[in-house]
Amino acid sequence: MPGPDRPAGPPVAVGSPAGSTVGGEAGCRFHRSPNVLFPTAVVRVHDVGPRLVRVTLAGPDLAGCADVGLDQRVKILLPGPGADELARRARLAGESAWRREWAALDDAVRPVMRSYTPVAVRSRDAEVDLDVYLHEPAGPASAWARRAAPGDRVLLSAPHVRFGVTDHGTQWDPGPDVAHVLLVGDETSAPAVRGILASLRPDVRAHVLVEADDPADAPVGDVPGTVRVQHVRRRRGGERAVLGAVRAWAVEHGRSAADAGAGFYAWCATESATVARVRAELVAAGIQRSRVHAQGYWHDRARREAEPDDGAARA
Repeated sequence: MPGPDRPAGPPVAVGSPAGSTVGGEAGCRFHRSPNVLFPTAVVRVHDVGPRLVRVTLAGPDLAGCADVGLDQRVKILLPGPGADELARRARLAGESAWRREWAALDDAVRPVMRSYTPVAVRSRDAEVDLDVYLHEPAGPASAWARRAAPGDRVLLSAPHVRFGVTDHGTQWDPGPDVAHVLLVGDETSAPAVRGILASLRPDVRAHVLVEADDPADAPVGDVPGTVRVQHVRRRRGGERAVLGAVRAWAVEHGRSAADAGAGFYAWCATESATVARVRAELVAAGIQRSRVHAQGYWHDRARREAEPDDGAARA
């Protein structure tokens, strides 16, 4: 909400090209983005797993929401007075425009923004499904999802169909020659894993390592016989269990994956410190760094604070 010295200005024009109302760094960074700001409301909330909540958002504007699939990232802006103000000023505005409006809000009311991969985009029904894993201790999104109820207003930044087919917001880039892939994830990246698996050619072999407290919190959907899914039970304390699973995979498949060159691709998305270790293990097995995508989806600050600093270099 604008402060006393910041008058509310006119709403951003819906038809404006992305970035047309914005200068500076934000405008330069997002001026090619196909994302617009969709006002939505929660219509359904249900438990998928012990700590996984599916939130369905709906709104007439979502009929124009593009279904990109893969590991597409969209952003939600959590409810609050600042989000209501932003919805009035920047409905369907391009990403550069709405981000400037967002940045101009007072710190006390600026809505928290988080990234998610949609589980489903149903433009015919004007609905989007998001799975929210309930972290402990809870961050802003987990805390909101615990109490989310029909009628809650949520802003969604996602591609609009008017921009056509786009891969904006995706990181999956195996190339045309890939025949063997490794996916490493957890509860937070399970929707992305599901989207990637749905895109694979029938002849591509895939091995999936998913770390979770409970497999029900990391569903990856139905898979064909060419896909092997291995659920790795999370350990409390010590090294993350998924690292041992990656090493075991490398013993069996590392040499052939390294020899395959462009025929192999690894995609890793989990806790930020863990993905660096996963990439280091795969590179140590001889796989080219360029054939390994690694991205941190969240930060385990509580675990890092509990671990002693041994001064060792981290990958």
